[in-house]
Amino acid sequence: MTRLLRWLSAIFFICALGGIVTLLIFDTLNGLRPTFIHQRAGALSFILIGCSYISLQLSVRRRWDETLKKVLLGVAFLFWGGEQFLPSSPLVTAMDTMVVVIFVADLSLIIVEHLKRTRPETS
Repeated sequence: MTRLLRWLSAIFFICALGGIVTLLIFDTLNGLRPTFIHQRAGALSFILIGCSYISLQLSVRRRWDETLKKVLLGVAFLFWGGEQFLPSSPLVTAMDTMVVVIFVADLSLIIVEHLKRTRPETS
């Protein structure tokens, strides 16, 4: 199973890079104007990199709480990309709120862990 998840991670990663290349090419050709291709390529890149990250995290053995925290970060990218395909609605607002909550919570946990580990330097 680990091998399959790592392969999936690599495939999703390569596809996400393809989405970025598409985004850059179409943005350049269209003078950075927002277009249908811009929106779709950006959204798909978010979704694909989220899938890649989730697959990679599930392929690594670690404590369940660490895995959950990392998988939630991947899920935030799935939500972020997914909401780009939907018209404005309460569901999209809820998805957007979840993205913000996950990103802020994830970075907050990293900051707190770092602050606990390191001592302030004294002069």
